[in-house]
Amino acid sequence: MKKITAVLMVTAMLSSALAGCAGAGKQTEVTVAAAKEGKDLSAMVWQGTVEALSSVDIIPVASGKVTQILAKEGDHVEAGAPLFQIDNQDASLQLEQAKASCQAAQASYDSAQKANQLNTVVKPAQITFTTASDNFNRIKVLYASGDVSQADYEAAKAQVDVAQVQLQAAQNSQTTTSEVTKAQLESARAALNIAQKRYDDCMVSSPIKGLVTKINVEAGQTVSPQIKAATVIDDSGKKVEIKVADMDIDQVKTGTEVQVNLQTLGENLKGSISDISAVSDSSTGMFLVTVSLGEESTNSAIGLMADIRLSDNKEENSVYIPAKSVQSDDSGSYVYKAADNSAVKVPVTLGKKKNAYIEVTQGLSTGDLVVLQSSKPLTDGEKISILTVK
Repeated sequence: MKKITAVLMVTAMLSSALAGCAGAGKQTEVTVAAAKEGKDLSAMVWQGTVEALSSVDIIPVASGKVTQILAKEGDHVEAGAPLFQIDNQDASLQLEQAKASCQAAQASYDSAQKANQLNTVVKPAQITFTTASDNFNRIKVLYASGDVSQADYEAAKAQVDVAQVQLQAAQNSQTTTSEVTKAQLESARAALNIAQKRYDDCMVSSPIKGLVTKINVEAGQTVSPQIKAATVIDDSGKKVEIKVADMDIDQVKTGTEVQVNLQTLGENLKGSISDISAVSDSSTGMFLVTVSLGEESTNSAIGLMADIRLSDNKEENSVYIPAKSVQSDDSGSYVYKAADNSAVKVPVTLGKKKNAYIEVTQGLSTGDLVVLQSSKPLTDGEKISILTVK
């Protein structure tokens, strides 16, 4: 009996020891990352092509033969400056004809207006109606006293009725003539405007102030609205359009300074964010961002690839950790820091993002290990086993 009791006690002690060993082996396994200084992170870089502020392809409205080239590639021109002339002989004749028609319509309208002022059409009919009315009133009195016959009374009344109809017709005629001549004048003026535009369209001009980069026509060549005849760019400034992912768009703001590197020329330029699209492209999820270059940029930069980097005015010892290591609850943002084989919950104050990293302005120091991944949810002070340090 004593032997059995001893065996049971030894078995119990071994079981307890083994249970203790098993418990020690159940520490939560984690992957950690070291907090780094900002200078250790690669800067956010986007690429784009240097462009003029705007570029206009000039397509003639008129069709015809080019009679004269008035500008050449490389010329700086003002808005409205002539580039080339299209044969305008037919347009000139049509313009003169339209001018003559407009002058004739103006004369008719002026005559009708003068007639209205002098009442030349209505006035005779008005006199006739007044005379007939006065005569009828006299006859009516005599008819009432029996001094004139009924036939004379009815004849006088008929004269008034006829005179009244004639007066109304004269008034309508005068109004109609005025309206017709006015409509004819407006039509003639419209025809003149059309003829003037056709004539003006024969002179092809630059719609903007800028640099002529292409003249694609020659004297003697026939052009039409299907031909891109010239190109003028607004070279008063330069821009670069870049596409920024939605996860990084909060890093750029209108007015933010950027560094622009032109590797082909070996130049570094200054720029700033001038425009950010309000919505992302539905097919790519990218936002279109426009960078305006500084005044030191040259025309030779147009068409070159440019590397765009955000200017970083922060001190280089800013602390950054992987953004996905940060958690939050009702108390704010926090991370689990690995210390003495334990996960310690540490509140942090966050700054700006840089790629997949985020700045920590309070709570951590360079070199601190933060939990990046764990085999199960952690609690403050929980024992951990570090598998990998990134």
